[in-house]
Order: sequence, then structure tokens, then C-alpha cells
Amino acid sequence: MINQEEKLRSYLFSFLSSNKEATVLQLKISLIEEALRDDGILTTILRGFYETLELNGQAFCLKNDDIFIVYNPKLNENFIKAALMRAWLHFSNDPQTSKADQLLERRYKLPLEADALKHEISRIGKGPSRAVQEKKERKKFVAPLVFDKNEKLFTPEMLARVSKALLNTDFSNMMRRQSVCIVFDEAYPQPLFEEVFVSITDLGESILPGVSLTATPWLFQDLTETLDKRVLNSVSRHDDGAFRQSFSLNLNISTILSEEFRDFDNNILSNFKNTIVLELQPIDIFSDLKSYLMARDYAQNLGYKICIDGVTLNTLKFIDRERLAADYLKLAWSSDLPLALKEDPELTDQLLNIGSNRAILCRIDDEEALKIAKQYNITLFQGRYIEHLIARNPRNRRVGTTLLRKY
Repeated sequence: MINQEEKLRSYLFSFLSSNKEATVLQLKISLIEEALRDDGILTTILRGFYETLELNGQAFCLKNDDIFIVYNPKLNENFIKAALMRAWLHFSNDPQTSKADQLLERRYKLPLEADALKHEISRIGKGPSRAVQEKKERKKFVAPLVFDKNEKLFTPEMLARVSKALLNTDFSNMMRRQSVCIVFDEAYPQPLFEEVFVSITDLGESILPGVSLTATPWLFQDLTETLDKRVLNSVSRHDDGAFRQSFSLNLNISTILSEEFRDFDNNILSNFKNTIVLELQPIDIFSDLKSYLMARDYAQNLGYKICIDGVTLNTLKFIDRERLAADYLKLAWSSDLPLALKEDPELTDQLLNIGSNRAILCRIDDEEALKIAKQYNITLFQGRYIEHLIARNPRNRRVGTTLLRKY
């Protein structure tokens, strides 16, 4: 249990004695469902604020799990917003976090609201501390396109050859990187995690030159299941620690319910599982909804997050993130999206209802796309233009990795 009440009191005393102005932000984590909280998550959140504040403030956690951030009002508020979004993502299973700014946050201006702040700290100090509960080991469940006319079709015989070749394929020269970032107003993007994906095009050219792996969907589906298991094994045995936390895997539902995923899960530290996202395709979800529900519950019970990936303008209206109980939804930007939203209020409501910290808009390739998207309260972005902005940011830090399958 973390309890820094005396440190907070001492820090505030010295701060108020100097008569300096400050903002104190209270994160009411005590209101979050207790089963979702543990010291590992609280420590991770505190570390995130330490990195954000640098020399501009301090972060403290009291015995009821509430976190207090004291910072110089000259600090760019967008840095605080980005750190807040990262913090609340740890508790995405609690519906309050979708309106965290209204339900779970309170700001005090010093020295004007010093008395109110002291009263709140005293109230917390008099209350009971969070009970230390024994962590129960979770029971793990394991259940038994258009192509270039010059390319050849993918055949069953080729599938067998590729599946065998994947056992010894080195992915290192097929990896690509792209960040998913939090973007507020004019501030530089704040990296949330880094996507590292295997290029299906490069994989095809390496193993079967001149053959379109995606042109025969039912065979390609079999191939992705083999690729999933190869990637799971590769990530589990990664020696440099790059895949310890804050990454994402684009998997098939059948893969999550496989022995290979169980082996992968056994190699992931329990403290890091809530930072890992498993991305699923809509076509896979709706082809067998019962299996999706089983895989979703299994993964989320272990601590992983679920993201519905591959959503487009044409499929957005049919996918309800909340009803599917997914943590995130990734929507692909297209030039037709602004006009469609303008002409279809129902589609606009669907987008707004995803949640500002639950929707990821990818394929952002220019500034105009970013500006239009932000009109709909989207704050998570990915694309070449975002990479351009990151490259210009002197504060840029890599915060994690994602391993995805792209095609």
C-alpha cells in the first residue's frame, strides 16, 4: 500500500509558506472499483506523472489510493491531460473513466483554495485504509480482396509451404514502427505506445514472391492463425525487454483460445498484463460471436485489454464498442468520413459515443484530417502526419511497443 500523506502535507506547507501559486489535481481513484486497483498500477501512474512534471511539481498517493498532483500553473496543461489519459486507461473496465474529468478529477488553486485542500486531505487521513487483499490466481481457460492482376493466387499447396517456412522465418527485416499518440490542441503528440508490425507484403515477397497472400481470404485466414502463433512465441522470447509492457497484438479469436496463447500468458508478468492490448478484426468477431464473447472474457479476466481493429466508415454504424464490451475501437480515417458525418447524425452519435479515450483514429496522413477528427472529441491518433509531429518534438519519449499484423 502506498501512503504519502505526510510527504504531501510537508510539501504543501513549504509551498504555501513561500506564497507561490500552484494547481493541485486530485485523482479520485478511491471511487474506482477496488478489484481494479493495486499498488503496481498506482506506482505506474505515479511514475508517469513524475516523468511529465520533471522539476515542475510532485505527485503523491494517499492511503485511500487517491493521487494528488501539485504542479506549477506555467506547465503546459496538455502534458497533464496526456498523463491523465494514460492513468485512466489503466481502469478502462470502470465506466466512470469515460467521464473521468467530471466524476474522478478535482482541481484546487493555491493559495486561494488551500483550506478546502487541507480539509480534503484531513478527511482522507481520518478514513479507513484500503484493505490488503490476497491476490487469487486466476483460473486459466483453454478451449479445445483485390489483388494485382500480375500476381498469382494463393493456393492450399502454397499455404502449406508458407506455414512451414514461418517456423524459421526471421521477422527482423519485416518490422515497421508507428506510434499511437495522445494529441491535445497545439501540443506535441504524447506517445501512448509504439506500433511495431509485420509487413504482410514484405513477408509474401520473402517467402512467395509474386503471390498475393490476401487474394484468397479463406486461405489467408489460416495463414494468419499460423503467423499469430509464431509472433506470440517470438514476443515471449524477446531478449531485450522491448515487449514487457504497453504493446498490442493483432490476433485471431481462435489464437486467444489456443495453447500457444496460454504459453504466452505464462511468460507475461501479471503487473504488465493490463498494459497489453489484443486487437481483433470485426469479420472475425461477427463470424462467431459466441467465440468472441468467450475469448473476450478470458482475456479480460487475465488483465488484457480488447480493441476492435479494422473499423471503417462503412462498418462503424454496425459496431457498438460498449455492447461488445471492448476497451478500444480503432477507426480508419478516409477522405469520405467528414462528409458522411456531416450528413448522417446517427453516424456522428455513434462516433461520439465510442468515448474520447476509447477511440483511436488511424491513417492520419495530413493536418486537415487531424483537425477534422478532433471536432469529434477524438484524442488518440496514429499515422504518418503524427510521426512527422513526433519527429519535431524534443521531449519525445518512447513509452512502449505494439506488435501488429498489417496487410
